[in-house]
This record gives sequence, structure tokens and C-alpha cells, in this order.
Amino acid sequence: MYKIYSLLVLLCAVSITTLAQPTLPPAAKSCNANGCMTNSTIDVCPPLGSTVISAHSGGVYSSGNNSNHLGVGAKWRFRNMASVGGVAVNAEITIDAISNATLENIDDDDAVDENNVSIKGYFAPRIGSDANLTNSDRRGYVQFTMSFYRNATGVNNNTNSDFANSVGLNNINLVHYDVDGNTANNTNNGTAGSWFRETGVARQISQNNPMIVGDASTELSSYTYPDGGYNWAGFAGSVCERDGISKCAQIASSFSYNGSLTSVTFRLGYDYNAGSNGGRPVRQYGTRIGCFNFPQQMTLPVKLLGFGGTYKNNQTVLNWETENEVNFDHYEVERSLNGKDFIAMNTVAAKTGTSKPKYQYADDLSAVNDNVFYYRLRMVDIDGKYSYSNVIMVRRDQRSMTGVVLSPNPLASGSPLTMRVSSGSRKTVEVRVIDGMGKLILKQQNQLSEGINSISVSQLNRLQPGVYTIQVVSEEEILSSKLSVIR
Repeated sequence: MYKIYSLLVLLCAVSITTLAQPTLPPAAKSCNANGCMTNSTIDVCPPLGSTVISAHSGGVYSSGNNSNHLGVGAKWRFRNMASVGGVAVNAEITIDAISNATLENIDDDDAVDENNVSIKGYFAPRIGSDANLTNSDRRGYVQFTMSFYRNATGVNNNTNSDFANSVGLNNINLVHYDVDGNTANNTNNGTAGSWFRETGVARQISQNNPMIVGDASTELSSYTYPDGGYNWAGFAGSVCERDGISKCAQIASSFSYNGSLTSVTFRLGYDYNAGSNGGRPVRQYGTRIGCFNFPQQMTLPVKLLGFGGTYKNNQTVLNWETENEVNFDHYEVERSLNGKDFIAMNTVAAKTGTSKPKYQYADDLSAVNDNVFYYRLRMVDIDGKYSYSNVIMVRRDQRSMTGVVLSPNPLASGSPLTMRVSSGSRKTVEVRVIDGMGKLILKQQNQLSEGINSISVSQLNRLQPGVYTIQVVSEEEILSSKLSVIR
């Protein structure tokens, strides 16, 4: 991986959107810098699969942020990104958000692989920290949306008409290479060791879409988290440094989408677990759309469908639901008082053979005086391999919303919908309706009183038949429920 370390302010000034630090990823797995699996099935199209492979080069700033072409809102255009059935497909990449990071270069055409061979066709941004890394943990990212277009004639003429028509690509593989890092000088100031590593997550369109796919020998740590009304799924990298944009299977993964999509949204970033002063490191990323196959392909263990907790009567009640518990053994419930140092509270055995098992665990807090508690799940396979869930926070002095019930469900198109929500206190919430592509269809504000509330969700007459997500959003939490709309 090509790295730049500088204690000076980056010469390329970028616009920074101040956002909360991203969710804490799982601890880094052990890795082997000398191990690299790159046989003939790496980076090729599997039988009967899509043969679209992208080529991002010669990007041109288009619009969106005239004062800073590398700032939030800026749009860059890439012509001849791919060819589908003889039709030239173009890509427009929008910089959606920047959190605790700097974007030095949106696409480095000089990037090379581990053999010093040019990978000019990869989407290769250079991203770094926006502040000196010292003895405090820090995480950041740049969020991109890649949208697909074509000229109505199918041939580019180097005018705006090349981006006149939105076009969908089927069954996209968004491949991310060389997700590595280092041990940040091994000073062990961090919560579970020291490192500076890359991260990559994609906005989920629906449950398990995209699916996160990697090799059985992966050194990546998978995780999911909710943010901004969406769920994000992906991975945090290895801490073994490799040269160039390495295509070793151990540090490569793909986001495998279902359906025809006109755009994909993803975040490329970093996770720093405090070591010695590391300045402001900049990482070279390597991403593209195309076919991908691993020697021993497997779905990375993103099994958690939901994880939440409520406080009542001196105990936290944790609930979670999973799927794909193949060769899976148990969960370890871990608690922390500061969000960093976790201790194991108990073990919950897997419900082997159940399609989508649901779990509940009660943590007795009667002997604990603190008011804020953090929880995560350590999910352990039968071979001892494990991954962590996202971290959730529960407050003793704050009662949560529970029990979202939609009626009727399924809902006949054009009919009124009633939602019942139980709340432990008076609060303002926003009700959101999101379609299967993750698009916000409508929203409304409501006041909840303590107890059971009935809310009429309006303006649903324009909903087409399909499956929608209904969210109830407060300052503290987001509750979700699925709604089926029929004719």
C-alpha cells in the first residue's frame, strides 16, 4: 500500500463535513504479510456471471462545489467506464460526505499493483486523517455515490448528453482491494492493541443486499452499523502492510448486489486505534466494479439482522436476530462502561437449525452504579473464529421506545396505515417510509406520550406494491418495521 505521512497541514485544502465518529469496528485479526493468495481464479469472472469490468481514468470535475473540487457535493465524471452490449456506460461520482478525513486525490491514475503494474482503470482515491494521530482513537471516511449514465445514442460525444440518461447495471460486484494497514508502532495505547487500517462499507439497499463476499482465508473483520437512516455493511482491514494496491485474496472483498441499480453508495476510510504520534497518514485505495471470484469463496460473517437493548427494573434486556448460522457455535455478551474496554458477561448458545433465530439476554445492573452502558456481541464459529457486532448504548436514566406494530400489514394500496408505538417518555419522533432501494419516500413528525401511542401514517396512497421499511426516529434511537403493500 502506498502511504504518505506528513506532520504538516495537507497542501490540498478540502471541505470537511463535521460528523460523529463512525461506529467502532471489530478488533483487527491476526495476519501474515508474506501470505498472498493470487491464483488464476482471483479477479476473473465466474461462469455465467456478469462480464462488466469498470475502467475509471481521466476523471473530470463537473459541478457541485466550485470553491473546492475535492469538497462535499463535488461531482466528477468518468467517460467509458464500461461497455455493455456495445453501449458506452459512463460514471458520475459524487462526494457525499467527509468525516474526520481529507480527500487528497479523487482518483490517482498513477496507482500501481503489488508488481508495480499500472492499475489506472481502478477508482483509486487517496484519503487521510484530517488531524494528527496521537494517543486518542480516531476514525474517519469519505462517502461516495457512483451513478451510471449513457448517451441516448450509446456512443459518447464528449458533451453533457453523455450523461443524459440514467442506466441500470445488473448484479454489480463492487470490489475493494488491498484493505490493509499497520500496527501504529505497537505502543498499545489503544483499547485492543494499536493499528491504523483501512475500512470500507456500503449502504445496504435491503437485507443482505449487497452481500459481503471474501475468501475463506480473509484477514478482514466484518461489521454493520446504522447511520443516517440507513444500514451500512462492510469490513475493517488487516494490520499487515503490503506493497502497491495488492490483489491478495486475504485483503480483498466484494459487495455483491442483487438487481438492476443506477447507483451505489459506499464509504472508504480509516480506523486508528491509538499508538504513537503518526502524523496525518494518507492511504491509497483501489476499487472497481467487475467480476470477482475467490479460491475458496465465502460470505463474510455478517449474520446480525438486528441488535438492540432497553433498560427496565435495574436490568438491560438485549435482543438480537441473526441468520446463516452455518458452522456457528455461540454468542458472548460483552459490556463496557466507557465504550472501549469490554468484559464478557455471559455466553448464549446458538439455536442450531433455526432459520432466523431470535435471542434475548437480561443483564442484571442492580449492583452497578453507572448510568450509561455499552454492549456488543462476540460471535464465535465452531472453529474458534469470531467477529463482533456493532456497539449499542443503553442509558439507565432514559427509557426507550418499544413495540412498533403496523396495522394492517399487508396494506392494500391507498388504504390508511396505523402504527402503534410504546414509549417510556414524552418525545418528538420522525416517521420515515423508505422503499426497497433505500430511497426516502416520505416523512412526518409526531409527538409521543408515555405509554402506547397510535399514529396515523399519511400520504401512503402513492405507494406502489412492494416491501417498505417504516422507521420511527428519535434523538436516541431508530426503530424499524417492514410493511408490505399490495394491490
